[in-house]
Amino acid sequence: MPPIEVMSQPNIAALADHDHTNALYRSNTANEGSIDGTIGHSFTSAKAPSSSAFPHHVRLRSRRPSKPASTDNASSPQRLSPKRNVILNTRNPLIIWLAKNELHLSLFLLAIAHSCYWAGYEWPSLWIRMQHKSTLADNHAVEGHRYVRGIHDVKFVFYWVIQIIAARSILLHHVLPAIPRCLGITSDRRERRFCEMGWSMLYILSSWCIGFRVWQNSSYFMSTQNLYANYPDDHVAMSYGLKWFYLVQTAFWLSNVYTIHVEERRKDHNEMLAHHVVTITLVLCSYAFHFTRFGHVFMLVMDFPDIFLSAAKMFRYLGYDLLPNVLFGVFSVSWVITKHWLCLKMMISIWTQGTVSVPLEKRYPAYPNSYASYPIVGCLWFVLCMLQVILLYWLYLILKVLQRVLIKGEDADDNRSDDDEDKNEEEESTVVEDGLDSGIDTSSSCSM
Repeated sequence: MPPIEVMSQPNIAALADHDHTNALYRSNTANEGSIDGTIGHSFTSAKAPSSSAFPHHVRLRSRRPSKPASTDNASSPQRLSPKRNVILNTRNPLIIWLAKNELHLSLFLLAIAHSCYWAGYEWPSLWIRMQHKSTLADNHAVEGHRYVRGIHDVKFVFYWVIQIIAARSILLHHVLPAIPRCLGITSDRRERRFCEMGWSMLYILSSWCIGFRVWQNSSYFMSTQNLYANYPDDHVAMSYGLKWFYLVQTAFWLSNVYTIHVEERRKDHNEMLAHHVVTITLVLCSYAFHFTRFGHVFMLVMDFPDIFLSAAKMFRYLGYDLLPNVLFGVFSVSWVITKHWLCLKMMISIWTQGTVSVPLEKRYPAYPNSYASYPIVGCLWFVLCMLQVILLYWLYLILKVLQRVLIKGEDADDNRSDDDEDKNEEEESTVVEDGLDSGIDTSSSCSM
């Protein structure tokens, strides 16, 4: 029998401490797969260290808690401020600053312009009042003042861009939110969407009624032939109502290019931006080529269905079921009639009547102020065709919604613009809004 070696007390203590160290290593490796916070070794591949690797006086450090995955990117939604129900999808510092200060900045500029105007200065009148009154009115048997186009129209448009942004900010953040709150709506997203649709419906309905009144009092009411009658002599000078409607509508579309960047990003953001750019191009070209009668009626035709769409979304965000479906059905029918059938008729009319009905001696370039020629009308046609491509894409999405409603019996949820389904809206509010206590201010240094 071999002799039994008796270990001294210090050696027994060192061995126990070494075994305890190995046990800590295995436990730490099994739970975390790494030492000193380095991930990459699983428990099965880890080997126990040798006795010389970890002396008894060395203590293994537990892995530091890992930081959550960074969500600091340009597409992640961010709350503008804790007190305002605004979600941005951009880190552009200029857009963030404009979104924070749009109301104060616009009111400040308007206050300066009107204060100087009331004080008797002349320069504010170039921005506030309609300019370029026609001197040809005395030579024609017309009623009221007539106006022509001019360089100061740019100032008038910019003035109305500021006014529209100020009116939108007041209604969006201080007036319209009271409606869903009084009805018990607690979702921030539904309140935000309701206010956006409310502003859209109020403006489009108001501008459409004004534009329809101007059209009703004109000589080309319900007559495509009169849209080009006596071109260009009777088209150079416009009535006050026609020019005001045209320039204010231009300001509205320009302001929309700004507002889609200071609102929560939608699924069709790129299509919407392209639509605004094409619409602005069409309005400016028709204004420059003296086809304002055509442009006036075209804008009325194109804006009509949007009234029903905005109203349907408003009632949907308020929690109604039947009424949004009915309004969406009316919107779908009016969309096909106005944005496709009537739009196609107007495209044919400007190609045929807008050129053929104009005598050769009054066509471009022989006659002053005349742009009636196939190349110029062809440019307008190209812009109109680009607009139709976007509208046909949206029609495809509308038909998909109608298929769900009529075949599957689901609610009408227009998927052209909303970036989330109803089943995810409460989850979105919790994850995005509650998780950002300090809002965009915490990360505004990173760069609609």
